[in-house]
Amino acid sequence: MVRRVGRPAREIRRVGPATEPVTETLVLSDLHLGLRIARPGAVLATLERWRFRRLVLLGDIFHDTGFEGLCDEAWRLLRRLRAIARDGDAELVWLAGNHDRHLGPAIRDLLGIEVGESHAWRSGGRRLLAVHGDGFDPTLPRRSSLARLVGLGYGWCLRRLSRDGDWPRRLDRWWTRRCGLHGLVAAGAAAWAATLDADLVVCGHTHAPLARRFDEVRPDRAPITYVNAGSWVERRASFLAVDPQGVRLVYAH
Repeated sequence: MVRRVGRPAREIRRVGPATEPVTETLVLSDLHLGLRIARPGAVLATLERWRFRRLVLLGDIFHDTGFEGLCDEAWRLLRRLRAIARDGDAELVWLAGNHDRHLGPAIRDLLGIEVGESHAWRSGGRRLLAVHGDGFDPTLPRRSSLARLVGLGYGWCLRRLSRDGDWPRRLDRWWTRRCGLHGLVAAGAAAWAATLDADLVVCGHTHAPLARRFDEVRPDRAPITYVNAGSWVERRASFLAVDPQGVRLVYAH
């Protein structure tokens, strides 16, 4: 089992919103639609600005209750996603997260989009994997009902006990650092990717963009690169642009 956090993956380029908006695969994670702190309008603007052939939604697209109480901008975003899936202009991959896994059937029925657990593809001679990352989080209850209860409680705090969601997010960030969750998810994802003969694995879940290389998972071969796409509910939203030339970690604003 991989225990080290790995070393910085300097080949992952970190760029700002002015970067060239063309890529093979766009990877977005942790939109948490249904919360006041979600930014569906900014996500929609990003999809309209960028040209891509594949869109990977990396989980926790909804926070908890699904389509109830969504704002108009969230509905416009969902209509855009449904159009992408229906028209075939780009491949749409929708993966489950710990907050919205139970909504898979509803997403399929309303949007016509199947929700999966992981996705693999090839780019630039490399095998890539995408998964939300909650399966590598030892702090989550293993029972899905308990994990959902935790998510509902967090959502209640964001909606009812905080006008701007600031203190719940600070508490969540403190807990994440206290548990060393960034490193745990990165190491777990790298070890999992090694069993599937992958070269790079992308995750969400921790809400923090991170790029690490793991050499020890398969010392006789090239290292495995782990990249976290970040989220759209922190103060600085981020996502990934992946093509045969490499991976760009893009800060939206």
